[in-house]
Amino acid sequence: MAEFHAGGEGRTDAWVKLYGQAVYAGDVRVPGMLYGALVRSPYPHARILRIRTEAARSLPGVHAVLTGEDVRYGTYGRRVRDMPVLARQVVRFAGERVAAVAAESPELAREAAALVEVDYEPLPAVFDPEEALRPGAPRVHEAPWTYPGAVTGPEDPPNLQSRRVWQHGEEVEAVLARCRYVFDETYFVPAAHQGYLEPHGCLAWWKPDGSVEVWASNKSPHRLRAQLSACLGLPPDRIRVMPLYVGGDFGGKGSPMDVPVCVALSEATGRPVKLVLDYEEDLSCTNPRHASKVRVRLGVDGEGRLRALDVRAVANGGAYAAFKPAEHVNLNGFGEAGNTYRIPSVRIESLIAYTNTVPRGHMRSPGSLEANFAVESTVDAAARALGIDPLEFRLRNVLRTGDLGTLGEPWVEARGEEVAQAAAAALRESEPQAPVGRDGGRWARGVGFAFYCRAAHGGTTEVALLPQPDGSLVVRVPFPDQGGGQHTVVRNVVQRELGLPAGFVRVEQADTSQLATDSGVGGSRVSLTASAAAASACAELRRRLEEEGLAQLPVQAALAELARRWPQEVVRASVSVDEELWVNSVCVQAARVAVDRDTGQVRVEELVTALDVAEVLNPASHRAQVEGGVVMGLGSALLEELVLEDGRVVSTNLHDYRLPSVADLPRLRVVLVPGGKGWGPHGVKPVGELTNVAVAAAVANGVADAVGVRVRRLPISAEEVYQLMHPREGKA
Repeated sequence: MAEFHAGGEGRTDAWVKLYGQAVYAGDVRVPGMLYGALVRSPYPHARILRIRTEAARSLPGVHAVLTGEDVRYGTYGRRVRDMPVLARQVVRFAGERVAAVAAESPELAREAAALVEVDYEPLPAVFDPEEALRPGAPRVHEAPWTYPGAVTGPEDPPNLQSRRVWQHGEEVEAVLARCRYVFDETYFVPAAHQGYLEPHGCLAWWKPDGSVEVWASNKSPHRLRAQLSACLGLPPDRIRVMPLYVGGDFGGKGSPMDVPVCVALSEATGRPVKLVLDYEEDLSCTNPRHASKVRVRLGVDGEGRLRALDVRAVANGGAYAAFKPAEHVNLNGFGEAGNTYRIPSVRIESLIAYTNTVPRGHMRSPGSLEANFAVESTVDAAARALGIDPLEFRLRNVLRTGDLGTLGEPWVEARGEEVAQAAAAALRESEPQAPVGRDGGRWARGVGFAFYCRAAHGGTTEVALLPQPDGSLVVRVPFPDQGGGQHTVVRNVVQRELGLPAGFVRVEQADTSQLATDSGVGGSRVSLTASAAAASACAELRRRLEEEGLAQLPVQAALAELARRWPQEVVRASVSVDEELWVNSVCVQAARVAVDRDTGQVRVEELVTALDVAEVLNPASHRAQVEGGVVMGLGSALLEELVLEDGRVVSTNLHDYRLPSVADLPRLRVVLVPGGKGWGPHGVKPVGELTNVAVAAAVANGVADAVGVRVRRLPISAEEVYQLMHPREGKA
């Protein structure tokens, strides 16, 4: 991928984006390209009786109209391959693809799609995950355990997508029975869209030689290639995923999405085909966050010590499991429940159900917000019920270095106490003159805390170094930069390792034929794996310079001479980092909240975010990740909900689906607590999915501090707060 290149220490993509040279999926042009459009089901569950395509096919300039019967490929998915390229016989959610058109222009493609007539027989549908798991519920799939990658069996409820249990210590029911206090609370987190700026888009070209080239707004090119290989029945080396910029992700750009249907249209027409969703399609038909109901039972002894935690989460997985990549097809974040505390007995169960709604995927820290909101709210409620200051209650129970984690993790360190004290100190510095709490005026003020701990995750990646005749260095990486600054991190590591001045390292994204392997962007792993691979490649380059007798030259002169001697040679290094690193990051959110007693309106006046850090490879990107995560967390707390009615998404534009803007932001303060023990040659810790998680619980706990009511559903609305304060005037 060619980039505008300028010197300096800014982001690697700053100038190319500023000058409008960044190429996204919607910008790709290939000679002979056609445009795709989709026909989608208006029903959440229905039998397809007949599809009439004659009128669409008769339009001049229309090259193909495909239905499910025309597609020879198998089902596809990231782990469970249960999604058809186009629906066959049955549709399972409103918005499912029923037919696809390829035409000479986007307008003509949409016109032709509108002419496709489909006869349906509506079928009974189920929208609620708890109802879906009950005996006798309408079946979303007849035999879901038969799909490749499925983790359920015929003995399970037919609508079960996945069940996972985490357990440590003595049997939790026995411990709860011995506890002096048991707090039993239930919380709900709704579906949400990831809120990226670039809608999903792709271009596919089934070439005359039988190979396939793909451009897609996808953050994991090598994984996409593997998923397409399984679907298309082609060897991976016959599929080439080309580099592109990705316009935001937040978990939503890891799925194949519409790439297989683009490939089908290209094969049918012999021409490249591009398909880009509009915002209505993206909001209603892609892979939003799982709506989840989480029950927490927390056992506490007479001295205010946590003794037992039982969590049961039931999540809405939608009509297909295809967009979850983990081998257990569940959400790792549920397993983090309560993991900042010493709790001897823990049991966590996560159930994900098939329903006749849009298929669910990942959203920044999948499962973590849901678990954290429920557990941190329950911890806060327990402290208040026992008459203990909520921060003191947390500090009494927080993990300290040397303690095992809630699931027996041997953490390298546990810095919750230091980080919490830093957050509290920062909050005291800005304490308003008006007393906190019930001040007798219209606005009641309160403070809420919430803790979150996230493990570092490993993965696999490869880096190649290409010395240039001018003494500079090209670094080839297999992953995109979806906005998190990953390419900038790699450049900084290489400059530091080799002592190269600013402007002499250029990072390029390779296509999948140029580098062998990569786990993709996700799980906050890239800074760990990429920095390790880059350091390893630099070590190999220094060894090569030694072999060539060039090590004594200035580094730029040595690189120029190496490029002259070996013009086709590259230095490669790959790393595979164990998933279990036992390194974590701790984040403490402190929210100063004001609540209008007359209306229930909640106003967040200040958010303090404190987190422990080790080495920071790019301070500007690090801070942007921290603050961006906080703003995203604020959206989850107060604004964002993907509303469904009768299984259909109804918030299908960015007016109805409310994202936070600058006008919504309170005062944001970031406190870095240095000195942490990171991983790898540069001692780094993850940050990308750290700061969005605990904001919602902190805000809800601030509301409880201000007016004494406990909000159990996100987003927090004035109506619900008012009803909780005045239960006799309306149903709470």
